Amino acid sequence: MIIDAHNHVWTWENLPDAYYDSFAGVISNFIREILGKEMSPAQVKKNILDNYMDKDGSKLIQIMDASGVDMAFILALDWGYGHGEAKLSAKEINRFYGSIAKTYPDRLVAFAGVDPRRPDAVDILDQAVTDYGCRGLKYHPTAGFYPDSEESYKVLEKARELGLPLISHLGPISRPYKSKYAQPVYLDTIVTDFPELTVIGAHLGFCWWHELVNLMGANRTTFYADFSGHQQRARDNFPEFCRVLRTAMDEAGASRIMWGTDNPPLENTIPMKKWKEMIQDLANKAPDGLEFKKEEIDAILGGNAERIVNQLP
Repeated sequence: MIIDAHNHVWTWENLPDAYYDSFAGVISNFIREILGKEMSPAQVKKNILDNYMDKDGSKLIQIMDASGVDMAFILALDWGYGHGEAKLSAKEINRFYGSIAKTYPDRLVAFAGVDPRRPDAVDILDQAVTDYGCRGLKYHPTAGFYPDSEESYKVLEKARELGLPLISHLGPISRPYKSKYAQPVYLDTIVTDFPELTVIGAHLGFCWWHELVNLMGANRTTFYADFSGHQQRARDNFPEFCRVLRTAMDEAGASRIMWGTDNPPLENTIPMKKWKEMIQDLANKAPDGLEFKKEEIDAILGGNAERIVNQLP
């Protein structure tokens, strides 16, 4: 089974305007500096970002079908607290994600997005699971909270009670969000204090990947990581990407590393199908000096995520 352990479903209503404005600006700058062309942020929204929007999950399913991907974790984002809310409330965003997963129950697993600073954060998570069908918890601490804060622990207690895994963003991010909250050490505190909780560090920590895999390797058997978002590194310097992946598997254990895309935006960097095939091919044609066993590749492409799915409520 092939499982994308990190995906999103975007609409104009379920992420804050501040994020879309910032992201469009990043793309506009890239087009100007790298491609030597001009495209304003408003044009980026109309000509590029609008193509990412998916009102019911059907676009994602089409891409998965064309790519030979069996299942995906779809992660709701509660990003608006303190930076300007999305047009939908946190509860409505989770209901949207839950409804898509209910439409495709064998293909999609919805994770509820919750900012633990909200006064009703515990109730938001409980309702997302009980009423909307979400089966995991998604944190994006770059909105301005530490994952091991007192407020967070109240939400994590509810996640433990409900038997949910946690996926938390790790690594730098563009403004207006703040990277300092997304360092691996804060997840290590959670893994230590909640030993029954499966904790997944997203994006292999990006620049903090070595810190992350060292923490994972220190007898933290419920500590996982996905390497979604590394498509640009793989595209620009595939041997170096493979060395990072091999080191992560060696130090943290191949049984706790998972493939993911962080789509929709990275579909234009490396399409899901090609990204999957690049990893599959490592069993037969890895860069010089590196070796990946087929059973390891099978594990990171789906076996490890499937083990988590089998433990979900």
